[in-house]
Amino acid sequence: MSYEDGPRMFQDQLAEKVRPFIDLIDDMRSIGIDKELPLPTIAVVGDQSSGKSSVLETLSGVALPRGTGIVTRCPLLLKLCNDRTVKW
Repeated sequence: MSYEDGPRMFQDQLAEKVRPFIDLIDDMRSIGIDKELPLPTIAVVGDQSSGKSSVLETLSGVALPRGTGIVTRCPLLLKLCNDRTVKW
């Protein structure tokens, strides 16, 4: 197994084990349950260049800015919504 295989394997496991929960939460939001019941939220906090954006990219599939120094210097709110016509 090469170094590059690690992220792919993690993404495959994420798709298999986590995606059903993301779909369930998306379904609950679509019928308004989040108005009555707080749904799961993730807060990512850490030192500069500690991998916070990488964690969010892996979970969301959204490419975030990359560079040296401070790059994503603002609060981000990523709201995941499923497009059932697209393979994850």
